[in-house]
Amino acid sequence: MADFPSKPIRIVVPFTAGGPADSVTRFVGQWLADAWKQSVVVENRPGAGGMIGADIVAKAPPDGYTLVLLVTGHTILPAMRTKPPYDVMRDFSPITIINRAPKVVVVNPAVPARSLKELIDLQKREPAKYSAYGTSGVASMANLSMELVNQLAGTQFQHVAYKGGAATITDLLGGQLPFGVLDLGSVLAQVNAGKLRVLAITSKNRAPVLPDVATISETLGTFEAAEWFGLVAPRGVPREIITKYEQEIRRALQSPAAKAKYADPLGWEMVASTPEEMEAVIDSQTRKWGDLVRTLGLKLD
Repeated sequence: MADFPSKPIRIVVPFTAGGPADSVTRFVGQWLADAWKQSVVVENRPGAGGMIGADIVAKAPPDGYTLVLLVTGHTILPAMRTKPPYDVMRDFSPITIINRAPKVVVVNPAVPARSLKELIDLQKREPAKYSAYGTSGVASMANLSMELVNQLAGTQFQHVAYKGGAATITDLLGGQLPFGVLDLGSVLAQVNAGKLRVLAITSKNRAPVLPDVATISETLGTFEAAEWFGLVAPRGVPREIITKYEQEIRRALQSPAAKAKYADPLGWEMVASTPEEMEAVIDSQTRKWGDLVRTLGLKLD
């Protein structure tokens, strides 16, 4: 495999162009192209919550020339479909988790809560006023995060699904919505300007960009619900090729350019996991989120 790659590489992004998943894939693709002196084509194939693009790669030849970006949602969707087109554990060879992107619980400053514990107390005391929370969609990581909070805290927070994060932020700023659960990077500017207040973060550890904001686990015990992006190949790609990708992508993610572009402005943790670590995450989260989705009765079919 010493001559790999000897022809162009295709990386499928199963979402539309322009978003964070597309951006970081293009960053990695350009790094690989520069390092290996070979063309890397990033192809957007959106649809079915990312399943269309993933299915294309699941059925591609296992030669290492076709990859796909998987996200946390790919561990959630199988439980929402009667007949998923592929098996997320069986049909892919993990390469590396690129990043973890935490969600944050944010409130309009008029809400009299400065911690998650105070928000929980408000919901129980005045449910008609402080129950509604907004996210960018049903069964999103943000939605499932708050359903976990409901289970752990005995609250009855009520989900309001928006068509995107921007619409959620608009209603938060306008006071029509008491709080929301959103990507840290999408609200950082408003938080720094004092227009929104962060009460808690969904990641395992505090974010370096908001060191004073507590994690949800600090209030409710063991809790982690950060979104992640990662690259996989079709199952059966030779291990030498997987290792070559892993090592070069790690160099990309540990570069000053990655820190400046993603870690600092978006609050991302640049992970660069091993294939084994990624496989363990996919396995554990498929079971974790699948159990929650089935408990809530969420379905796409």
